[in-house]
Amino acid sequence: MSVKQLSFEYAPAHLPGHVEILLHETAEFLENWEEDRESHRFVPADYVLVYDALCVLRKMMPAKPRFMEWGSGLGIVTMLAASLGWQAEGIEIEPGLVQESRHLSDLFDLQMKVHQGSFFPKDNEAVEHLPELCGKADLIYVYPWPDQEIEIFDLFDRLARPGAHLLTYYGIEDIRVFQKD
Repeated sequence: MSVKQLSFEYAPAHLPGHVEILLHETAEFLENWEEDRESHRFVPADYVLVYDALCVLRKMMPAKPRFMEWGSGLGIVTMLAASLGWQAEGIEIEPGLVQESRHLSDLFDLQMKVHQGSFFPKDNEAVEHLPELCGKADLIYVYPWPDQEIEIFDLFDRLARPGAHLLTYYGIEDIRVFQKD
């Protein structure tokens, strides 16, 4: 595997007003999805921590960086990336979450795309043109299920372009950055 973990220090960023509003407003949607946990596989991240990491990584990227989120859920991280100037796209398998994320991005007037389907090429529901989508990304973000971690790294190694970064969220205060050689 040609993926290495980078030493990564993130600093708490000042949340701009529009990001505070976005996180406040999406909290209501999160509460509704939490009440209906049986019908979906969605676990929210610490969005302030992820935003802080995106701010640091944004400074390391080209002028118009491309962002891809695997398993984008309600699209909150994809929206955060879009708010920072990334060309942001997400992939989500749950149709209801895709619909809500598109609604939220329209509500906040954020330019982003959410593709409905799986980010695993072997799945019957895999997103069309997955290798091309992932191969253009400067940064891929994922909050991996514990049983998928090895598969995630293998997928990143196969689909990401050389020099691309992988941002993984593992839980409270555990966020890591990797790069493909």
